[in-house]
This record gives sequence, structure tokens and C-alpha cells, in this order.
Amino acid sequence: MTSSTSKDEFLDHSIAVLQFKRSGHRSGLDAILLAASVPEQSSGRIADLGAGAGVVGMAIAHRCPNVSVDLFEIDQALADLSSQSLQLDQNQHLLGRVESLCADVRAAASLLTAAQHQQGGYSFVVANPPFNDSSHRRSPDDRKSLAHSSPAAEPEKWLKTAATLLQNRGGVMMIVRPENLVDYLTALTPWFGGVCIKPIHTADHKPANRVLIAARKASRSKTQLLPPLIVHKADGTFTDEAEEILRGRAGITLLA
Repeated sequence: MTSSTSKDEFLDHSIAVLQFKRSGHRSGLDAILLAASVPEQSSGRIADLGAGAGVVGMAIAHRCPNVSVDLFEIDQALADLSSQSLQLDQNQHLLGRVESLCADVRAAASLLTAAQHQQGGYSFVVANPPFNDSSHRRSPDDRKSLAHSSPAAEPEKWLKTAATLLQNRGGVMMIVRPENLVDYLTALTPWFGGVCIKPIHTADHKPANRVLIAARKASRSKTQLLPPLIVHKADGTFTDEAEEILRGRAGITLLA
């Protein structure tokens, strides 16, 4: 750890991740909610697209002892930082099951080459994709702008990559903002079915500010709108359900 990074702990101090203090996107609640959507009993390889500092993929590897995770990140500095995180004492149980790779997630061939794996080799793909389109005012921080902003056609590219990586009936999980929901649901259509949508509310009287989406490759099952997750009680503390998820003691069931 240097003066430009912080060591942040997750899942009741079970894992630690280095993150840049003043540059780029800093992962937190969204990352843990997304990681919790992968079933604990999962096996095989999992791809984390746009992995950033690696919080999502490392949290999945901690929760799911029978998986290996490839962290794909276009920013070489972030990919290097996640590699450093894997060497921390708290993460020794992840060594050999998590790998950080620098590659452009919009090009599946680039990912497969970097990971030296074949098409259709992943059981799950997870992503916390950019949420602003290119018309949105960009952040002056180049690393944060790269993480938060993307062209309007980006949802289709990310999901095409996910479909290429996944085995038949493999699952994709994403966390998006409500204003991006229609774009991602539309982009899922050519490759995925059995879509499950779970709204995330900061409080029970407030509109959802995040949405978890899950779907299976080549599924013909119907779309489902699942019960919401309420994160905070009226006094501002976490609800019992959210507390269990954030401590790593419970998951979020999206795909049957």
C-alpha cells in the first residue's frame, strides 16, 4: 500500500482490496451486492468484466470456494493493483483461484486470448458496467471517466462478449442504474432469456437507485420481477437482510 492507495476490507474483514484514493471508481456496496448474486455452490470459471480493483471477483471467490475467477480490466494500473491485492495476507485463501488480466471487455477474443481459455468456458459472467453514456458530462479524472462513461452502443458489446464467454445456459449478472435498465434488457434479447430483475432501494420509501439483472444464455424462460432488496431501515442502519449479505453470510437468489 502507498500514499495513493487505501486498503479496504469487505465481507466482515474476510478480504482486503487496494483501491486508489483519489483516482477512478471506488467499489463498495454495489460490488458486494453483485458478488452475492453468484450462488455459493457454483463451480467452474467466472469472468468479472470491467473488474476495476477486483472487489467483485475477489468477493465471489471468497464466497464460492469451488470457482476460479478471471478479473478483466482495460486499465493496466487497476489490473496491477488487483494483482497486488491478491498478495495481501487476508487474501491468501484466494491465491491460485483469482487472476487479474488487462483486456478490453468489448472484444471477447481479447479476453479469451488473455485468459488462454476457449469460447464457452465460463459458467457465470458478472459486470458493473459504465452507467453514463458519452453525452453525459465526463469526469476530469480520466480513470473515473473510463469506469463511468461509455458510448450508447456499449450494452450490446458487453453482452455479446458475455454470451461468447459463457457456456450454454450459463448466467450473466449485472448491476445497473434504473435509467440504464431498458438499454440492458434490450441488449440481452439476442442471446439471453429467463431474465430476472431485482430492484435495490436505499430505504423502503425511496425509489430504487440500483437494479440487479440476471439471465441465462439460450434460455426461453419468462422474465421475472423479483421482490426488492431494502438496504437501510428508517434509522439509517442496515436491514437484517442487507447486513447478512454485506457480511458475507447470505447471498441474493436471482437465477433458479
